[in-house]
Amino acid sequence: MKFHLRDEDRPTERRTPVTPQHVQKLIEAGWEIDIETSAKRVFPDSDYAAVGCRIMPAGSWVDTPRDTVILGLKELPDLPAALPHKMIHFAHVYKDQHGWRDELRRFARGGGKLYDLEFLVDAEGRRKAAFGYWAGWAGAALALWRHLARDRGVAGPLDGLSSFESRDALRSEIEALAKGCERLPSAIVIGAKGRSGQGAVDALRIACARITQWDKEETVDLDRTALTNHDILVNCVLVSGPGLLLLTPEALERPDQKIRTISDVSCDPFSDYNPLPIYREPTSWARPFVSVGRNGDGKEVELTAVDNLPSLLPMEASEDFSSQLLASLLSFDHGLEWRAAGDVFERKVRDLEIAG
Repeated sequence: MKFHLRDEDRPTERRTPVTPQHVQKLIEAGWEIDIETSAKRVFPDSDYAAVGCRIMPAGSWVDTPRDTVILGLKELPDLPAALPHKMIHFAHVYKDQHGWRDELRRFARGGGKLYDLEFLVDAEGRRKAAFGYWAGWAGAALALWRHLARDRGVAGPLDGLSSFESRDALRSEIEALAKGCERLPSAIVIGAKGRSGQGAVDALRIACARITQWDKEETVDLDRTALTNHDILVNCVLVSGPGLLLLTPEALERPDQKIRTISDVSCDPFSDYNPLPIYREPTSWARPFVSVGRNGDGKEVELTAVDNLPSLLPMEASEDFSSQLLASLLSFDHGLEWRAAGDVFERKVRDLEIAG
């Protein structure tokens, strides 16, 4: 019964799937916990050591005994080529993403098993742990920040991003720009009833004159004129099939199209069902916004689509996620959610073998 928390490969990833407070509960339940040292993780090594963890070198998970469970958050580095462990993280390989076959072959080659955090679900198919609220909050706040900055003639987040120590720090940036504004923006959130949508609405309340909240009912028969009669659009709908199309390059320049700032929280530009086919790839921390055209008034339309938005707020996001995940970690690997995630893995590996 041993977890090994690895250091994240992404240089911008400061979150952790389990906080020192919850690690202590795992230790009290009989788990042995090793923590890889990390200069970027939002909780320092000393906090983990204080609750009884052994601090290990970064990258040491590769050489741990085969029965150690490797816990992480985001994708693995490219090596090693064979993965013999049981591993828990967001792998992003089950929706035919680029490189999914190569990644699953690493597990097949080493005899390991992937428990993708996205597929830890209960009997009703609901996620056991998700960063959705903080993705929505950060994505909407980012759009609002940039929109106000443009109106004030300053760059705001355009010059690049770094994580904030708290939500209040990002809120302060927005409030400072909103002071003295002649006109606060209007915004529309698509998928407002979901976790991400709720987070987006909460962030927009910092400095919006009007917030429209749409969900399934409002998008069945899309009123495009009503949609585009806003300054800011925040998309929080992760589409898995055809049907929802919010903006196309042609619709972007319609005379009645007023939107100037877009945040695609769902960030799925490589999908055939992307509801915002006006950009081709995610934006980055170094370049969080890109121009996607001009609206009906001839004003530039900017879009942000950062694929790890909760990393902007690593403390709040980690604490929330860890509190959701703890019960599942305590039931590893016999809980219903682990069986569900394991079944998805086995099915995808069989598909891989059939495809050859």
